[in-house]
Amino acid sequence: MNSHLNALIALSMLAGSSLASPITYQGVLEDGGESADGMYDMVFTLADQPVGGFALQDIAVDDVQVSGGLFEIEVDFDDVHFTGADRWLAVRIEGALLTPRTKINYTPYAIRATSAQEADLAFDLQVPWVVVDTQEIIDATSTRSTAISGRATSLTGSHAGVYGQSDSESVDAVGIHGVISDTEPGFFSAGVYGENRGEGTAGFGVYGTHAGEGYGVYGRSEGDGYGVFGTAPSGFGLYGTSQTGTGIYGFTNTGAEALHARTANGDRAVFADNTNSGTEAYLATEMYGLEAYNIDTPGTGTGLYAEGGQIGIEAVADAIGDGGGMLTRIGVNARAGGPTVIGNEFYGVYTRAEAPVIEGANTAYGIYSGAQTGDMFNTAYGVYSEVFGPAGVKFAGYFQGDVHIAGTLSKSSGSFKIDHPLEPENKYLSHSFVESPDMTNIYHGVETLDASGGAVVALPGYFEALNRDFRYQLTAIGAPMPNLYIASEISSNQFVIAGGVPNAKVSWEVMGVRQDPSAIENPIIVEEEKPDRHKGKYLDPAAFGLDDSHAIHPGPQEN
Repeated sequence: MNSHLNALIALSMLAGSSLASPITYQGVLEDGGESADGMYDMVFTLADQPVGGFALQDIAVDDVQVSGGLFEIEVDFDDVHFTGADRWLAVRIEGALLTPRTKINYTPYAIRATSAQEADLAFDLQVPWVVVDTQEIIDATSTRSTAISGRATSLTGSHAGVYGQSDSESVDAVGIHGVISDTEPGFFSAGVYGENRGEGTAGFGVYGTHAGEGYGVYGRSEGDGYGVFGTAPSGFGLYGTSQTGTGIYGFTNTGAEALHARTANGDRAVFADNTNSGTEAYLATEMYGLEAYNIDTPGTGTGLYAEGGQIGIEAVADAIGDGGGMLTRIGVNARAGGPTVIGNEFYGVYTRAEAPVIEGANTAYGIYSGAQTGDMFNTAYGVYSEVFGPAGVKFAGYFQGDVHIAGTLSKSSGSFKIDHPLEPENKYLSHSFVESPDMTNIYHGVETLDASGGAVVALPGYFEALNRDFRYQLTAIGAPMPNLYIASEISSNQFVIAGGVPNAKVSWEVMGVRQDPSAIENPIIVEEEKPDRHKGKYLDPAAFGLDDSHAIHPGPQEN
C-alpha cells in the first residue's frame, strides 16, 4: 500500500498555556494513489526532536474510520510533556512510518504540514524511531546514530533520562538490557555505558542498588575476561562500601581474575571500607601492594588475615631491577607495639605450625628461613635477630627446647646459666665454657686397681672411630702412687693402667681430637686474616667502644 497523507493539525490551546488540550488531527489518506476507504490502525508519537531524539509518549488508536480519504481524530497527550520546548508529531499507519515528522506549534490557529508525508510498506524501514506492538515492546533501530535517546531536562528532582522496569518473576529478568552484537567489537564498546559529567566528587557513572540480600551491581564474564573491570586516571578504579555486609565481592570459576583493578597515576587501585568496624584496605598503593587497617578500637583487631589451603601469605620482594636506587629488599616487614603503646606482650611475627595427629612421617616448621650468597663477597644470614633497649632482660634468640646446629657454632663467649642449686628462688649460677683451639673430646672416670696395682679401662665402642691424638691424665686417690703409669695405650677402645697400690682408686682422664666427617669438613681455623672488606671493622664493636657502623655484621636498617 502506497499511502499519501496531507495533514492538518489544530491545537485548542493558547500559546504559553500551561495545559495542553487534545490535538485534532485531520488528514487525507491515499492508498495506491487512490483515496483510502476503511478502518486503519494508527499510532501517534510525541517526540522531542525532528529526527532521532526521545519518544515522550505513544498513543495507539485502532480502527480509525477513513472515508473518501478523509479522517479526523483527537490525540490527547499528557500535559507534563509540554514544557515550552519544541515538540514533533510522528505518525505510523498500519505499521508504516510517515516521514518527516510534523512540528507542533503553540498557536490557536490551525496550520498545514510544511511538506507531504509518505510511507512505503514494501521497504524495511530503518529509521531512528520506534515500533509499538500490542505487547507494548519498544524496538528502535538506527543505521546512523543513537537508536533510543532519553533526556530529562529538569534541573531539579531525580528524573531519569531512560527508565526501564520489568515486573517479571522469572530468572534473568532485567529492567534494561544492553547488547553489543558484533563478535569482534571495538576495545571500549559497552553493552551498557554510564557517564557522569560532573567535575566534582559527587555522583556515579553507574549506580546500582538492591533492596534485599542480592547485588547492587553484578558483572559476569562467560570467557576468560573480567566480571567487573574498573580503571581510573585518578581516584578509584573500583569503589565499594558496605555498612553490614561485603563492600566488593568477586567470583570466578573459569580461571580468570575474580577482581582486577588498575590505576594509571600511582593512586590506590582498590579501596575497601567497612565503616562500622573501622576496617579499611587499599590494594596497590604507591608504597604497598596491600595496605590494610583494623582500627575501630585501639589495641584490638587484625590488620590482615589470610587463609590458604597451602600458603596463608606469600610475600616476595623484587628479584630483579634496582628498585629505583633502593638497595634493600624485604619480603615481610612486621612490627608490633611502640614506645607509648599499652600492652603486656608484643610479637613482631607470631608463627605456629602443627603436624597432623595421624600416622606417618610429618614435619612442622614454626619458622623456616634461608638465605643465599651470590658470590664470595656476599654475606647471607638464614636468621638475623637483635634486641634493643637500654635496660631489661634481652635475648637475641631464646629457645624453649633442644637446639641442634648442623654446622660450626662460633661465639664471642659462652656459659651455662641455671637456677643456683643452693638458693634457686633468688640467685643464678653461671660457668664459662671450656675453650680449646682443637675440637677436643674429654672422657674421664674412676677405676679400682686389682691385686697387682693395675686395671684395664674400657672406652665407648665408637671412641677410636671418633677420636685421634690421645692425651692421658692419672690421679692417685687415697695414697701416693709414685709409680703409677699408662702400661698400654689405647687400642681396641681400651687402655691399661699399672704401677699403682693394690685395691686403690685412680681417677683417669683421656682427651681426643675429633676426626669424624663433620669435623673434617668443617675444621676450626684458629688464626686467620680478615678479608679486605672486614678490615677496620669488628665482630663486637661495642666491646671496643664503637658503634654499629664499625660492625662486620651490622643490624638491618629500619625502614
